[in-house]
Amino acid sequence: MPIHRPIQAEDPALSVVIPTIPANSHEEVVKCLADQTVADFEVLVVDDAELDICEARNAGIERASTPVVALTDDDCEPPESWVEAIESAFMAEDSLVLLEGPIRGGRTYDGTRKYVGCNLAFDREAVQSVGGFRSDYAGWRDDTEFGWRVERDVEGTCRYDERMLMRHPDRTRADVDAKTEKRLQAEYPQRYEEIIEPDGVLARVNDWLWRRGFWDAVDRIRYG
Repeated sequence: MPIHRPIQAEDPALSVVIPTIPANSHEEVVKCLADQTVADFEVLVVDDAELDICEARNAGIERASTPVVALTDDDCEPPESWVEAIESAFMAEDSLVLLEGPIRGGRTYDGTRKYVGCNLAFDREAVQSVGGFRSDYAGWRDDTEFGWRVERDVEGTCRYDERMLMRHPDRTRADVDAKTEKRLQAEYPQRYEEIIEPDGVLARVNDWLWRRGFWDAVDRIRYG
């Protein structure tokens, strides 16, 4: 399995896992990681077109050599303080098992417990205890399902940290998968109602348009 370690440290405190495929470039994300304010971390690039994104993440988590693992994607640009923010959060809070942060750029996210996969960090042992990422959600809501499962099944704190900022320059590559969306709702009805289902007329109209691919079409026009 092609797993590369473009950044290594003698005694790393954190492992960063990047799933990708040979058709995609990961040079920019690695360059950003090379410019971090700390150096005590390693980077694992799982570069295998035969693996889905969940399998690739799980493979990287399995091969990581540290108790804390962070995830980002090959089309992201971590700011120079990203790794330091993650390390300091886990050092300050022994009970922390899952951490998410804000995202800016082609995607905007402000910590609404959807656990976006390009900006996550977690306790490796805790995540392995619940089986990692599930391939039956690969490509749509795999990260949200993962986060909700950790919330439900792992004892510890799951939270959002403003300092853990991630830049996502381009629009996301995933489109709405209605079948998988319904599966998530069926498996986690309470969380789905609390976190995903809109509240208010305008929010419900926006949600209706989103589920039918309207906003994906708009983004395709915006971002070419």
